[in-house]
Amino acid sequence: MRIYQLSDCHLHLGDEASRANLIRALTTIEEADDGDVLLLTGDLICGPCVEIYTQFKAIVQAHTSIVKIFAIAGNHDDLAMMKSVFSDSRIQVKDHVHLNDNLSLCFVDSSQKPLSNMSLGGGRVSTKALSALKKFTRKHRSIVVIHHPVVNLGAKWFTEIGIENNLAVMEAIHPQTLAILSGHAHAFFKEPIKIQERIIPLIVSPATSYGFEHTNPSYEKNTNIGIMAFDLVPTLALTPAPAPAPAVGEEIKPEKATGTNNREIEYSLRESVINLNH
Repeated sequence: MRIYQLSDCHLHLGDEASRANLIRALTTIEEADDGDVLLLTGDLICGPCVEIYTQFKAIVQAHTSIVKIFAIAGNHDDLAMMKSVFSDSRIQVKDHVHLNDNLSLCFVDSSQKPLSNMSLGGGRVSTKALSALKKFTRKHRSIVVIHHPVVNLGAKWFTEIGIENNLAVMEAIHPQTLAILSGHAHAFFKEPIKIQERIIPLIVSPATSYGFEHTNPSYEKNTNIGIMAFDLVPTLALTPAPAPAPAVGEEIKPEKATGTNNREIEYSLRESVINLNH
């Protein structure tokens, strides 16, 4: 299974560059003709506007034939507006989706405004969303998809516009999680995140609109744009161990259901960056 990720498209009226870059990214994916899932990981437009979301929807539907398309909101988005505009299209806004019996996607909304006085661009995950994240990732082997990275990374100015309650987000993620995918940084990062005693990769996608120069302590754009491709590879088939035979006279208790994610198959996620620099 191949999953593509586009992030931080920042489409807005009168900006032909963001539109052209989005079309180029989608065309690159379409020409590869191997995509099963397309993730749109937030900051799809520069500011909430029905007209721009409608244009975004039209561009995506015209330039990719992928059926399974899932979008989440970023700090520049309006989640309710996205759901309304995308409701009659292939672009789905969901809390989660099961890729198969052994692996799911868990979508987390970090577009809520911080309660504290953070710099513009910061986000927050609601108490309700934290509870859903905790419950879902404990029940299902998942890939967590969220706009903001769950740890501070990159340039100093960028670390000030992360998730306000990022520690609570990390505490809610179960260590059986396969990976965490995000955007927001306008650059590729891969960081090991320790969840309890397990290391989970945080993989951050470049933007399709413009890059951020993270080597500079001050805010600066660059022309480094791109998309992510992920290959989901089955690595191990697990056969559940047989239950021990009951002792003589011992009551035989019924087995507990294990849910859809019985983890009969393990997966590895192999990422690659597709650069779209001019």
